[in-house]
Order: sequence, then structure tokens, then C-alpha cells
Amino acid sequence: MSDADSVAARVGEVAEAGRLRVLDGRRLRFWMDGATLRMTIENERTVLKTVVLRVFPLTRPEEWFTIRDGASEEIGVFRSLDELDSDSRKAVEYELARRYFMPSITRVVSAVERFGVVEWDAVTDRGRRSFMTRELREHVIKPALGKFIITDVDGNRYQIANVYALDSRSQALVMAHL
Repeated sequence: MSDADSVAARVGEVAEAGRLRVLDGRRLRFWMDGATLRMTIENERTVLKTVVLRVFPLTRPEEWFTIRDGASEEIGVFRSLDELDSDSRKAVEYELARRYFMPSITRVVSAVERFGVVEWDAVTDRGRRSFMTRELREHVIKPALGKFIITDVDGNRYQIANVYALDSRSQALVMAHL
């Protein structure tokens, strides 16, 4: 049994318990109305403010999505963006990209610790950024070997997709502080 089948089986078990509604993505229609994502479940209802979140954002970002209404009440889950029609998929992908925006650090120019705060100067895929971190044990996630997700003091997130792919100076700075 593959990991995906195992997850599907567990989702099915929870759904049978009546706590989770698995939706057929082919019955869902999403569209953007200004900055608001809206959704219709075919022959059922329309939700005027919709939020789509990844159920497993770090380990399975392309599978299993939860849909919530404007009051943050869960409407249900669906398995894959592949189930959606092309217009709906584009709307959901746009919303996910906005929600999960996370620049990737490609080089660390400097990382200086002062009084328990690390001041970073880094080059990202979105340009050069300066940010500060503190209490790194609480604000760094290591979802895979060599991958780091860093949350700065303002709540912004940055990722290092593979620390071993960085230049040696950047690697040394990262490893000294993480």
C-alpha cells in the first residue's frame, strides 16, 4: 500500500465516523471575485467566502485540501487539484500561492547574533531580504533532511529547500545559527 493509499484509507475511516466530508472535486466550482475566493458545490450550495488550505502542507502539498467558509467552519476535503476543472484549479492555485507565499533562500550574505536575536541578510528567489529571528528552536521547522522553514519575528516564513545546495559560506552561516 502506497503512502497516498494509506492516507486515503485513513481519510475514508474518519469520513465514515461522520466527522469529515470528502467532496468530489468534479462537483466543485471555484472562482475569484476580487480578492475573495468563492465556491459552489454542484446542485447543493454556494459559499461566498471560501478558504482552501493544504491538509499536509509540508509532506504532501499537492494532495488533500480542506475547504472552510468565512466563519472558518469546515465544509469538507477533496483529494487533488487534478479533480477540478481548469478555471477552478487556476483560482485555487492562485489562492494557495497567496496563502503559502514563502521565499526560498538561495544565499546567506550574513547572519549575526546579538542578544539572542539573529539578524539575517539573505538573497531569495524574490530578491534580497533582511529579517530577524529569535528563539530558533521554536521558529525553525525541519520537514526533511537539509530543508528548513524559518519564521521571522514578524511571522514571515522563508525556506531553505536544500541547505547542501547553498554555497559553502552560506551553509556555514546557516549551520552556525540553526
